[in-house]
Amino acid sequence: MQSERQDLLRLLGLGVAVIVESAVLVSIVLRIEPLPFGALYRPVTSVLALLLPTLVGLLAQRLEVAVLLAVLPVWVFGLVYLAIYTPVWTIDIVQVGTLVSAAAGYVVLFGALGLLGWLLRRLILRQTVSAERA
Repeated sequence: MQSERQDLLRLLGLGVAVIVESAVLVSIVLRIEPLPFGALYRPVTSVLALLLPTLVGLLAQRLEVAVLLAVLPVWVFGLVYLAIYTPVWTIDIVQVGTLVSAAAGYVVLFGALGLLGWLLRRLILRQTVSAERA
């Protein structure tokens, strides 16, 4: 019963982290400030943009889930951006390549941060297990 409750809390935290990561990404890319924090808003969103994919990886139990959920907001935002702001009839192969190359850095960064979080989870769990055995 206790492990089911912990699992539910972990999954809720994972979902919230992915949603907040998406909101931060949209805020950064579109240069909007939905919350009135003034001069602190940009530094806070910059830190959150690095911490949230790591937190997603930390909360995920499997490597594939950690990387996929860390990268998912960038991928979905790219699709939505293309659908809304770039009409299909004006896209040529050069523009698609330019748009993809601009997003590739974020995909790799967020995927690597998700991997880092997952590795931290493994390290923390191993330390806890070895401390219990000692």
